[in-house]
Amino acid sequence: MPRRLIPLLLLALLVGLGLGLYIGWVAAPVEYVDDSPASLHQSYQDDYLLMIAAAYAGDGDLAAAQADLAALELADPATAITAAASRLAAAGLPAADQERLAALAAALAASP
Repeated sequence: MPRRLIPLLLLALLVGLGLGLYIGWVAAPVEYVDDSPASLHQSYQDDYLLMIAAAYAGDGDLAAAQADLAALELADPATAITAAASRLAAAGLPAADQERLAALAAALAASP
């Protein structure tokens, strides 16, 4: 490799690095946008419901579970949890998780 080629390669590398940093940080930086869980795909909403049920099973805090469920903007959370449980059961959800969902649905149905 000729000696003149090495400085040109280093210069090209530095120009590319500088251009990449400029584009990434100044010209077109990433814009993070917060979105609500209500906009999630149904399968992800089911996973979200399962996480809420697992948290409720761990601490028994129904008020916190209701606050988390409010983010999904469900008309009837107990019915939505029951439907999610049946969808997840068809997908092979373990019995322990099905019981967690059933316990949360029962607690929601019993609460005023």
